[in-house]
Amino acid sequence: MNLLPLIVVFPMFVAIIFNYLNGKDKLIRPMTLLMAILLLALPFIGSYGIYNFGAHGLENGLISGISYLYTPVKQLIITVIMLIGSLVLITGLGEKKSNGLFVALMLMGLASVSAVVMADDLFNIYVFYEIAAIAQTGLVIASGTEKAYRAAFRYLILGNFAGSILLLGVSMLLAATGTLNISDMHNFLLNNPSTPTIYGGLLMLIIGLCYGSGLPPFHTVKADIYARAKPFIAAMLQTYSKFVLVALLLVIFKLFGGLSYFTSTQGVLIALSVLGMVFGVVMALLQNDYKKLLAYHAISQGGYVAAGIALGTPLGIVAGIFHAINHVIYKSALFLGAHLVERRNAGNLNKLGGLLPVIPATAFMVLCAKLAISGVPPFNGFQSKLLLAEAAMNVNMPELAIIMILVSIGTFVSMMKAFYLIYLKPCSQEQIEEYKKAKPSKYAVFSLAVLTFLCVLLGIFPSLATDIIYPFANEIGRVWTL
Repeated sequence: MNLLPLIVVFPMFVAIIFNYLNGKDKLIRPMTLLMAILLLALPFIGSYGIYNFGAHGLENGLISGISYLYTPVKQLIITVIMLIGSLVLITGLGEKKSNGLFVALMLMGLASVSAVVMADDLFNIYVFYEIAAIAQTGLVIASGTEKAYRAAFRYLILGNFAGSILLLGVSMLLAATGTLNISDMHNFLLNNPSTPTIYGGLLMLIIGLCYGSGLPPFHTVKADIYARAKPFIAAMLQTYSKFVLVALLLVIFKLFGGLSYFTSTQGVLIALSVLGMVFGVVMALLQNDYKKLLAYHAISQGGYVAAGIALGTPLGIVAGIFHAINHVIYKSALFLGAHLVERRNAGNLNKLGGLLPVIPATAFMVLCAKLAISGVPPFNGFQSKLLLAEAAMNVNMPELAIIMILVSIGTFVSMMKAFYLIYLKPCSQEQIEEYKKAKPSKYAVFSLAVLTFLCVLLGIFPSLATDIIYPFANEIGRVWTL
């Protein structure tokens, strides 16, 4: 029996239970730990291939009903999603008060983003895309500050607009092709002339992609919710966004790949990704608030992911997906490092300093994550950024490779500046004694250690991930030049 639906159904069902248990601390803590362990097993309970719900299948030559498509690449992505979710849940155990609603929203987000990754029909992608947006909004509100409420409200307002645009795009493509299944829709688009309705549907999908992933013009809205949420929650929010970006970009490629007009669409996607990279790193360089600095870097790194996949070549797709995996690992480590720092002072970099002798192990692990995001060997960020640059050079776009390198230099500068201001800047003995009063959360330190280990592991052995992605990328990618 194929247990694939449980990847979505089980976290959703348990989320309802946690919602009812909110306030019962003695039950929530052990159940949260148990759930964090169970999440790691979920990606391995299903079988590869197509799963059709409700005994639906082929009807009149078309696939009907809800269907999931599970492949080794999707299993890898969902494994990473569940791993980050597990570590964030474990980190949450270090909070003074257990919050069942927080766990419920986390599980809703994990289930919905996994469904977006696996779904093989556009309408279900839209439904779970909206559930993921609601879960993200709720997680920001759970941070409990006035600024968080405002950021969540703004995200929700714009989400209503972007979600409606995405649904309109799905409707237009359904009207033009007569099906919601992605494979059937692609076959129709290949064998029939394009119409304004199809062009409109493609445009609407791209708008929904930009909102869900934080690409321009929605980059400030996304950065705001990362910065206003508690740092360990922001680690999960950026993970959701990166894999929604990967999933929707791959859906657009599956639908429109090989069509004559899609080359110009790829140009638009690459332009958006470059804007994301540049805006993100420039805004990060201007920040004094550490969480905002990390938030804008999340936008910038999303630009790298989008650029790689938008190139559309096998190497570009491998580099894009691999960078998304690397990014959620080292960026989650950085947000957890910020969570440990936030216990000692506000996030203002100018008010920090001298933390190295207080938390040396944390400082070392955060430094590893900062080197990883800057693309320094032997960490994982170096491997995926190298592949991205190679992919750009292979399609005769050296200017794109140069932009990636310049953005990486900007990332290194801002990261080293933050490290100096937080850990190395001289401060008074009184301030150090004040820092020592706040004990680091052992749960957060454990999660940070696991993520740091993965940064090194994938930096030394990138083939652990790339060997799984290459067959899929060779199937969906194609060789092209501008």
